Amino acid sequence: MASLVCATCRKLIPPGTNAIRCTVASCNTGRMKLRFCSVTCWEKHVPTARHRKASYVVEGEAG
Repeated sequence: MASLVCATCRKLIPPGTNAIRCTVASCNTGRMKLRFCSVTCWEKHVPTARHRKASYVVEGEAG
């Protein structure tokens, strides 16, 4: 799996570490699959995206 880049701060998210994914469909379609390094970066994304029901999922969690 390739390294991901945070959509807000552009920090590398190495393979095997948790990444935050926006659950809104428009953020996860086509080539633009937004991932974030922290909940703080995801929270900075929400006001500019104008989501009605914004939430996130932590990817890479064991269990």
